[in-house]
Amino acid sequence: MRWAASEWIWITLLLVAMSATALLYGAWARRRALARFGDEGLVRALRDGSPAGFRAARGVLAILALLLGGLALARPQGRAKTEVLSRRGIDIVVCLDVSKSMLARDVQPSRINRAKSELRRLMEEEPGDRVGVVVFAGTTMEYPLTSDHESAQRFYRDVEPWSFPVGGTSIGRAITAAHEMFTRDPLAARRSKVILVLTDGEDLDGDPIAAARAAQTDGIATYVVAIGSTVPEPIPQFSPEGRMVGFERDSRGEVKTTRFSPEMETQLRGVVEAGHGQYIRPRTGEVGIEQLRRAISGLRRAEIAASQQTVYDELAGWFVLPAFVLLVLASTLVPERLAPLRAKALPAKVRKRKAKRTKGVL
Repeated sequence: MRWAASEWIWITLLLVAMSATALLYGAWARRRALARFGDEGLVRALRDGSPAGFRAARGVLAILALLLGGLALARPQGRAKTEVLSRRGIDIVVCLDVSKSMLARDVQPSRINRAKSELRRLMEEEPGDRVGVVVFAGTTMEYPLTSDHESAQRFYRDVEPWSFPVGGTSIGRAITAAHEMFTRDPLAARRSKVILVLTDGEDLDGDPIAAARAAQTDGIATYVVAIGSTVPEPIPQFSPEGRMVGFERDSRGEVKTTRFSPEMETQLRGVVEAGHGQYIRPRTGEVGIEQLRRAISGLRRAEIAASQQTVYDELAGWFVLPAFVLLVLASTLVPERLAPLRAKALPAKVRKRKAKRTKGVL
């Protein structure tokens, strides 16, 4: 047995000692007062039954009830067990790069389409997580945190590079948008928070490292999945209707290419270092969702572990009920009361005096 509030044991013992002392002193003072009142035998005769015994019994029962009640306040506890108090899940804001370089086909069917497909699988694995979406190129478009994963998927499913009026890639702006999404949501305060960036690394605007560092100060970790090969890959060109019409070309008429350079990797590693997250670099032809899945699973396990608590069986009821019974018994004992003056109740010497006075009158 353990005591969750052991300080009440000492308080209870002190109160019991004080109460017992008060009762003993009261009994002594009462006897002394009765001795001063008059003849002890006559005084006893005026009392019905054994009031001194009743008072003692009531006092003992009350002290025992006080002792048991105080021990109940000390919260006695028995067998321990571990319980998951709540499975809160985690909040994930996915920052999906939809710049033109994500149209490259070194990942089939394309970087962007493969990333969308794998994200759908990731969301379906854990319905307890809330998901928000930030799609970005030169600017951002946002969908707030929700547990309705299907609606979040509908939001990013049809977004393409030509949906943005401003081209380019701004990872820093996307991380900042995700950070602000968390700060606006009151439910995110007590949940683990993750910003997940899926990008090919061609950041042409902003400071993503500073943005990740700012998010981390609010307890938000930043994970980065770097997509793309180190070999130059041509960037397809699409019409506004979504039909491929060739390849993107620069001002000199040369085909534009994209590749994952060492400079990009250095920058993205700096982002996860500032954001206390994880950097995932998949093999050629893959998006890296498997590695991401393992990382997110680790976060979920940590979240569940954080919501676990050792719970003990509360045994206070075993003390409260006897205390109540003792109080009831103490209140039902016959209280002290005066008895009618009867001759047989008087002491012998008092009866003799009364008899002599009666004969004299006669």
